[in-house]
Amino acid sequence: MQRLKQILIRLTAVIALTAACGLTSQAQIVKGEKSVGPKLGYISKNQSAVAGLVFQYAFSNHFRIAPELGYIFRHKDMDAFTFDINAHVPFGFTGEKVTFYPLAGLNYSSWSRHYKAEDMMEIKDVSTRTARFGLNLGAGFDLRCSETLKLSLEAKYLLIKGFTTVAVTAGISYVF
Repeated sequence: MQRLKQILIRLTAVIALTAACGLTSQAQIVKGEKSVGPKLGYISKNQSAVAGLVFQYAFSNHFRIAPELGYIFRHKDMDAFTFDINAHVPFGFTGEKVTFYPLAGLNYSSWSRHYKAEDMMEIKDVSTRTARFGLNLGAGFDLRCSETLKLSLEAKYLLIKGFTTVAVTAGISYVF
């Protein structure tokens, strides 16, 4: 719980500092804008790579929803499938090429643990799967390279009973 407080304090400080550095009221996104693309990154729970696909839809200039699917690669005998639905509140700055957004959302994760079980005749791979719901808190940046291409960098804290972790991802998206 203490670690969560520290992360929330740091996230609040980043948001406050970004606001103090000259955010404009006009974000680079427009109502109805959509984007889709892959994401790659690192997850701290099993110290492994994560890959996924994200879709974003802007309901207004300052609110968008971002569902994403992900796979956490096996390491330390653990892997997972994830599904997130995050809400972003983007703020444009630096000539509208860069957007900062805090995010919050829901997570569904299905974690697998793999064990070796010895039978009398052979060694078998035994897997157990645990499915959990959780919450996401984090922030990210989008860099608009052109009207149809943007790069993103995102960090989020996934609060999941028994599987709490930090994810840092980078992505590229087609905007339409």
